[in-house]
Amino acid sequence: YDETRLGYITAWVPGRIERMYADYTGITVAKGDHMVDLYSPELLTSKEELHRAAQALDKLSPGAPAVLRETAMATVDAVRNRLLRWGMTEAQVDAAKQQGAANDLITIHAPMGGTVLERMGREGMYVATGERIYTIADLSVVWVFLEAYESDLAWLHFGQPVSFTNEAHPGESFDGRIAFIDPVLDPV
Repeated sequence: YDETRLGYITAWVPGRIERMYADYTGITVAKGDHMVDLYSPELLTSKEELHRAAQALDKLSPGAPAVLRETAMATVDAVRNRLLRWGMTEAQVDAAKQQGAANDLITIHAPMGGTVLERMGREGMYVATGERIYTIADLSVVWVFLEAYESDLAWLHFGQPVSFTNEAHPGESFDGRIAFIDPVLDPV
């Protein structure tokens, strides 16, 4: 796989994995697909905090002091931004603002389309912030590693077009460009 086309799904908040939607490696997912439902007490608290701050702002009378209104708006914005940084979508944050912690899970979505290469999480497992749950690769473009004899290196250069065939796909030809020439020679 092309290392520049890798995506990682990590826990943005600590919590327990309640459900994994991609339950085996090799499955293809699309950008935005549901990947994980995560229960997080910290998230639950912040969702409720957003709901209460929004209610308090709505209950302020029109004649309330400006500093009070500004403080309430700043609290709503701060909690909203925290939830967005934790990976919630705008729609999820808006729902939390209206309903509070009615839904105690966060759904983590695929950041890109591709194939699941690794599945590190398991349902019921507790994850820490930053812990990887999945690795996804976009396999529409792949790298091919080819070896050349040292005596042939004079005819190879960066950006040069190449074409090759393989036994797994008889009759097919694959085209690409040389993107990297390893500066270290294989002693064998």
